[in-house]
Amino acid sequence: MEKSLSLEKGTVQLLEDKILIQDNAKREYIIRIVSSALWTFYGIMSVLRYLKTGDAFLLWTGLLIGVAHFVLLVLSFLRTTKAEIELSEVQHVTFKSRNGNRFMDLKLRNGLKRRVSKIAPISEDMRAFFMERQIQVK
Repeated sequence: MEKSLSLEKGTVQLLEDKILIQDNAKREYIIRIVSSALWTFYGIMSVLRYLKTGDAFLLWTGLLIGVAHFVLLVLSFLRTTKAEIELSEVQHVTFKSRNGNRFMDLKLRNGLKRRVSKIAPISEDMRAFFMERQIQVK
């Protein structure tokens, strides 16, 4: 039984033993990595400027920006952009909604997450598919 569902930008194919996801996850991943790395660099440079000028504002803003974006950078490395996921790899599925955007997180057995964004029109079909396959849905 093959079922193809359309996303806002891409498709999800539900097969008997795997899921094929075609979306712009790679592009979003690269943008997130580059953005976090640049903001971390900015934070480091701000702290280094503090050492030269002694301006406390540079120290605190540099620390806040640098540390926050470094944490986001590390968390970004805990995600994957795999397009083909075996159902045996999926540990559990979480459906979430934030700022009007519905998305789904697939937690894989290797500890990584795969996020599928903008699934509002197909969320109930996806939920039914995973419940039918007896995969834990949150």
